[in-house]
Amino acid sequence: MGVRRRTVLRAAALSGVLGVPGCAGLQRAAGFGDVVRIAVSWSTAELAAFGRILATFGTEGYELMPLGDNIDAALGARTTNRPNLLALPQPGHVAANRADLAELPADLWQPEYDRIWSQQLPADEGKHYALPFKLAHGSVVWYRRKVFEALGLSPPRTWEEWLELNSAISASGVAPLALGGADGWMLAGFFENVLLRNFHRTYDALVEPAHDPGLWESDDVRATFAMLAQMWGRPEFLAGGPERALIHQFPDAVLEVFRFHRAAMVVAPDFAESVIRWFGVPEDEVGTFTFPSRSGGKAPVVVKGDLLVLTRPVSDQAIDILRHLASAAAPVPWIRHIGGFIAANPRTPREHYSPTLSRLADELRDREIRFDLSDQLGVVGGREGLQLAVQDFLQALGAEVSPKRAADTAMRHMVAIEKRAR
Repeated sequence: MGVRRRTVLRAAALSGVLGVPGCAGLQRAAGFGDVVRIAVSWSTAELAAFGRILATFGTEGYELMPLGDNIDAALGARTTNRPNLLALPQPGHVAANRADLAELPADLWQPEYDRIWSQQLPADEGKHYALPFKLAHGSVVWYRRKVFEALGLSPPRTWEEWLELNSAISASGVAPLALGGADGWMLAGFFENVLLRNFHRTYDALVEPAHDPGLWESDDVRATFAMLAQMWGRPEFLAGGPERALIHQFPDAVLEVFRFHRAAMVVAPDFAESVIRWFGVPEDEVGTFTFPSRSGGKAPVVVKGDLLVLTRPVSDQAIDILRHLASAAAPVPWIRHIGGFIAANPRTPREHYSPTLSRLADELRDREIRFDLSDQLGVVGGREGLQLAVQDFLQALGAEVSPKRAADTAMRHMVAIEKRAR
């Protein structure tokens, strides 16, 4: 019996999750030649969901490489195992690695992409080098409806209402917030939301290439850290206090709310839905609201995105897989079975979204948006930059360092790392 297709996992333990065994060597021995190597940053439920999408494609062979946070390093690799196709979680990697990328087939870029993606993925002499695949709403606060209903609470419209809500929930014996502080991007996302939703001009100024590094010590950034201290500086507001928050990763924070019930809310992008659904939480127990601003007005919201890129030299097989992934129907298995996916392709059928994701998708298309600050800042916004600064800020608050002193340290760190990066 001939071998038609095998998916090879770089992490062997994940083969059971995807349910597709095999090895690249077997494919080559069977006469199929080179396998298309597809690198992704996803793991667990999201990796399984992407496996479902690939399983609908009748390719002769592909190798799925889950690389986690190290996926950007694969772009510069010069080995025989270099990926042919990558799903990048940050648009900023495209411009930084343009020389290593192949241009997209011209017919894959849709005019509808321009409203959201034109600033992040500008055409180069009419050519595009990255295909939008997944759009993420980064200004979502998820909450447990039963807590709100039991206390007679409604989602807050302003920052002050949110602080009052936290006090009411804390008085009931439940921590208002869960934080995934071990994943610095979650804390950075909280910072970005406070800054964008309240001081969007400073947010925009920080991504201008010629801005003064001293902008990190401006009144608006200082006020942002002060607002974070209002949320993070009271141990009873955080599930397990700052110490536990700093060892929780993204899924842990979501589960603190919806499985272990030790917290009422978590600030997380829309893909938190995949964790919630993975553990069988009923839809009617899950609520969301948009990260509040001080005025309650419709300030811009944070978006994130995953992109598909081809590396040089490009193969026909890799282009065939990219065409499949670019189709409107391709994401449907992920949307239906795992959730937490908003398709970048505007033609993907909307009826497959959950009611929650449908609302969030509508908001991204109706609201003014900004891409997340961390990605736009590159190394300045990365693990040794903004992410480390907010982690250290939370740790300092947990050690009862004054919010002003903790903020001073964080801002000095940002000025220093920006100067080093130039």
